[in-house]
Amino acid sequence: MNLQVLVVDDESVTRRVVTHTLRALAEVEVLTAEDGSIALDLAQSATIALAIIDINLPDMDGFELMRRLKAMPHLQHVPMIAFTARNHPDDQHMALEVGAAGFLYKPFSTQEMRELVRLHLGLQ
Repeated sequence: MNLQVLVVDDESVTRRVVTHTLRALAEVEVLTAEDGSIALDLAQSATIALAIIDINLPDMDGFELMRRLKAMPHLQHVPMIAFTARNHPDDQHMALEVGAAGFLYKPFSTQEMRELVRLHLGLQ
C-alpha cells in the first residue's frame, strides 16, 4: 500500500509539479487540494502520511490549516511541510510553531523536495 501525501496549493501548476516530482517515489500516492476546506475534507477520510501545505491559500492560511489538521487525532503526529513563495522573515518560525516538520521556499528544487519527503516518510 502506498503512503498518501496531501499537497495543498491553490495554484494548479504547483500541484502538478509537486505531483510529478513525487511520482518518482514509487511508495507515494499524491492527493491534492486547492484550498484548506478541501484539504480538511480529504483529511477526514484519507490515511495521510505527510502533508505539504502552501502558506497562501484562498480560504485560510497554511498556518491555520496545519493547526486544524494537527487537531485531528489521527493526524497529530503526521509530518507537515510548509512551502511558500512569500519572503516574510517570520514564515519559517510561524510554520515551526504550528507544528511543521519542514519548510521550503518556492521555487523549490525537485530533488530537495523528494529528499525532504523521503526523510519525513522514512524512505530510502
